[in-house]
Amino acid sequence: MKKLKHIFDYMFYMAYAREEKRWAANSLLQGLLSISLIIDLYLFIIISILTKMVFKISIFSFPEKKAIIFIIIIQTIIFIISYFIYGYGKRYVRIIEKYNKENKNERKSNRLAVYLFVSLSVLIGVILFIVSVQH
Repeated sequence: MKKLKHIFDYMFYMAYAREEKRWAANSLLQGLLSISLIIDLYLFIIISILTKMVFKISIFSFPEKKAIIFIIIIQTIIFIISYFIYGYGKRYVRIIEKYNKENKNERKSNRLAVYLFVSLSVLIGVILFIVSVQH
């Protein structure tokens, strides 16, 4: 669990730092959106598996309007939770200070961990989509 927290913190840092280099005014917002999207992907994977196992239906069989409303509600809730985790109390400042001090080798291994994590997440999502649609 500690490694997962580290990966999410570093993903936040990467998004924040990328926007800060562009001199964007909303670096915090970009970091929060990046984290929220990854969490959404994982919730989608969990919900897909549960609906398939428990209710024996595919999440893709829901009416389009209800699915869109459901996604908007979940995204909003996750964004608010992400704000309270990273933005409220200025926790993001401590994360940025921590990762600004990393050396080249640490940066390389942290980025590799994040890229592998995101790649595996997307791959699992795609596999679930394909399996869901076929059944």
